[in-house]
Amino acid sequence: MNLRLLILLLVLPCAARAQVPDAPMPPPPAASAGAADASADNAGTLAAAVEPAATVPGPNLAALFKSGGFLMWPILLCSVVMVAFALERAVSLRQAHIFPETLRRELMTLARNGEVTEATARCQAGRSPFARLMLACLQRAENDGFEMEAALEEAGARVLYDLRRNCKVLAVLADISPLLGLMGTVTGMIKAFDVVARSGALGRTELLAEGISEALLTTAFGLIVAIPAVVCYHIFRSKAENLLRMMEDAALDILSALRHATRNGAGK
Repeated sequence: MNLRLLILLLVLPCAARAQVPDAPMPPPPAASAGAADASADNAGTLAAAVEPAATVPGPNLAALFKSGGFLMWPILLCSVVMVAFALERAVSLRQAHIFPETLRRELMTLARNGEVTEATARCQAGRSPFARLMLACLQRAENDGFEMEAALEEAGARVLYDLRRNCKVLAVLADISPLLGLMGTVTGMIKAFDVVARSGALGRTELLAEGISEALLTTAFGLIVAIPAVVCYHIFRSKAENLLRMMEDAALDILSALRHATRNGAGK
């Protein structure tokens, strides 16, 4: 009995120690340092990937012009001419220059009084298109109304031609500029493929870059000139037509007042 109790007391502590898990061994110092370095490298790589790439400055306008080839010079000339004629039309088609309101009021007053001679002299002294339009009508004031209206239509056609005269230059520039750009496209592509043919390296895209750049630049600059030219042409053409319509309406009102005054025996 005592022997069994002694054996039991010896076995129980061993079994208890066997059930307790061993504590994990700490990693070697070298392995810990390597893992820390790897984590730092990964973090740096991730931060570099997240950071935006540095922007490369693009070429300026002078560099683009030089890269476009020799056809950029005629395109530049077209742009200068386009700006010059657009400014000229903007100044010349001012309503105060074409259709002076003061002249219209003076002629209306003279027409209501039947003073044809004074109205004719006033138109001869004026230099505006409206003065020329009214002069052509007043010179036939002694005839019937149909002849005065016919004179108004003829003079209106001449005035409209004068108002549209320089607008045709803008239309020509709008047609020529894209054609110059298209010619630059053709010459640029010929240049690109000629370089490839001479070098024999079709897979090297850098050999094509110069020719393709020249082709695209001439096309772009040609359109940059053509689009404003088309817009200005239609704007000034429409403005000329509107001014002529306003002048014809005013002329009809003046002629109507003159006929009414003549029937009533006013004037000289």
